[in-house]
Amino acid sequence: MTRHARNVPALLLAYFGHDARETAVQRRILSLQLNGCRVIGFTFARRHQAERSSIPFDNVSLGTTVDRNYLKRLVPLARGLVAALRYARSLREADVIQARNIDMFALAVVARLLSGSKAKLVYEVLDVQRIFVGGGRVSSLIRAVERQLLKTADLLVVSSPDFIKEYFEPVQRYHGPWHLLENKISGSQIQAAPQSYVRPTGLSLGTEPWVIGWFGVLRCRKSLDILAAIADELGAKVRIYIRGRLSREDISEAEFTQTIGQRPNMVFEGPYSSPEDLARIYENVHFSWSIDYTDAGANSDWLLPNRLYEGGFFGAVALSREATTTEKMVAEHDLGRSFAEPVAKNICDFLRDLDTASYSILRARIMAKPQALFVDETDTRVYLNRLALLIEQKNNSDVEGRYLESR
Repeated sequence: MTRHARNVPALLLAYFGHDARETAVQRRILSLQLNGCRVIGFTFARRHQAERSSIPFDNVSLGTTVDRNYLKRLVPLARGLVAALRYARSLREADVIQARNIDMFALAVVARLLSGSKAKLVYEVLDVQRIFVGGGRVSSLIRAVERQLLKTADLLVVSSPDFIKEYFEPVQRYHGPWHLLENKISGSQIQAAPQSYVRPTGLSLGTEPWVIGWFGVLRCRKSLDILAAIADELGAKVRIYIRGRLSREDISEAEFTQTIGQRPNMVFEGPYSSPEDLARIYENVHFSWSIDYTDAGANSDWLLPNRLYEGGFFGAVALSREATTTEKMVAEHDLGRSFAEPVAKNICDFLRDLDTASYSILRARIMAKPQALFVDETDTRVYLNRLALLIEQKNNSDVEGRYLESR
């Protein structure tokens, strides 16, 4: 793997994404662009309320689709393929076709074939969804489809190394090239909007109540229950501050509202914009909730969540659970504390005993970490270098093949 960035010619990359307005999709595309890559999006929109109102990149709209239901996406995918093929010339001109998630990768593979494109294919995986590790017929079918699709990939991109160790190698028997691109804050976005990324020099909050922040897509019902139990047990000693978008496929709005409404020390202030609101929401918390049970035993145990990087950048102490990849990173870099089951009881015990001096030490250790631990300062550039190398190798191979044919 190339370890140092170097200047490379601007690549043209066609990016197949599931939601043009999702913050994570926009962050990836903007980071590619700001590192010199030309990007054209081929993206759907999701039926939930958009996280961001605008699309800051050239985009081909593929239509509308739904969250967390692959079968219901089949018809929209067929329509999306028709829309994508209207721009077959752009696909033929692309150096790389990158697709996020299996349905978008399947669409990209077919679109590449039918358009006659010779672009390199990149499969990007940020989560191993629960259906991939299930025991039923549908899960077996999806794994089989993915296994076949992986044979077409020139590169697999993952956000956590344990996706390879725990799933792709042992389950999918994939032993091809892969690249780690973590869910870090985009360094290019910091340069573009420095006012949104001011690292705190001190703690703006007092030390009681202890404030735990749960931010992002709110889909873990067990996290909600644990946080409610902590709120009940510690009362005025703790405050649970929640911001983000509720995933109604996982937690009903009625359950969510009732859980929070019954507890004065739990507060939900709705969605937020990233990066514009990050500094403001993190300055209101002592701890970042980095625990997830949505796919416990699988994806939730293997992922490295973006809130781990955001929280670390702004000095929030991470709360994670033991026996997870998140715990490994928290322990390796001293980013917070990890807890065994029962998590609610053990966190309550920890907060009861915590004093100002002990908390200050935890926070100071995080703030002393190099910014590159949390920020993509060179990661995307290194990734683009690797793509350029793949293309260079292909071109050399093509030249060698034409030479041999001419002899």
